Amino acid sequence: MNFHFFSDFESMSNQGFEWIKEAVVKKPDLLFCVASGGSPSGSYAKLAAYKQQYSDFGSALRVIKLDEWGGLEANSPFTSELDVQRKFVQPMGISPERYWTLDPYTQDPEGECAAMEQILEREGPLDICILGIGVNGHIALNEPGEEHQLPFHVCQLAASTLANGMLKTLQQPPSFGMTMGLRGILQSKLILLFVAGSGKKEAFEQLKEQQVRGQFPASYLWLHPNVQVLVDQTAI
Repeated sequence: MNFHFFSDFESMSNQGFEWIKEAVVKKPDLLFCVASGGSPSGSYAKLAAYKQQYSDFGSALRVIKLDEWGGLEANSPFTSELDVQRKFVQPMGISPERYWTLDPYTQDPEGECAAMEQILEREGPLDICILGIGVNGHIALNEPGEEHQLPFHVCQLAASTLANGMLKTLQQPPSFGMTMGLRGILQSKLILLFVAGSGKKEAFEQLKEQQVRGQFPASYLWLHPNVQVLVDQTAI
């Protein structure tokens, strides 16, 4: 695990953009795991701006979504799908046949996860996996616990997750999550972990301890040979 410290969100985002751009130029049809949320959003914006200049950039990119909330009210503005569509999928011109996603309104979340796992097995492994870190150390929606499921799976959300950010403002918060499991994440050739936003200082301190434990899922990233951690120092 390699740590890279930046004075602000802008410079952190620029480095993330440069690494992603370089990888896509080398392998135009790489498999990219897109994460929602604010932490990688600056890099996404820079990729979209680059796409405006060079229209062929990303034209063969394959994209799979990392996770999704379940149990939200119909037409909720807070789905991960809406977030990644606005920030990445649409600006990058990712066509439906090159984008695989989890439906936030599915009536069969277990089946949805099983289908995504089959897609990952067929299309994978990932070339790049984008991650943020939760205040409790979750990555994707792999929450703290003694046991962790390896494939895509339906997950129970931790109280600390539901109490954080925009989720605590919802009249009808999510009742479960759907997420890529640790196997898919750890099989990625490159992992970019963005540490940004409020409340991340304690999680970052635990990450640095180099102790792999189920109660802090991000610690499993120490088992991977190519994790680049981009740290906005204003967040820690």
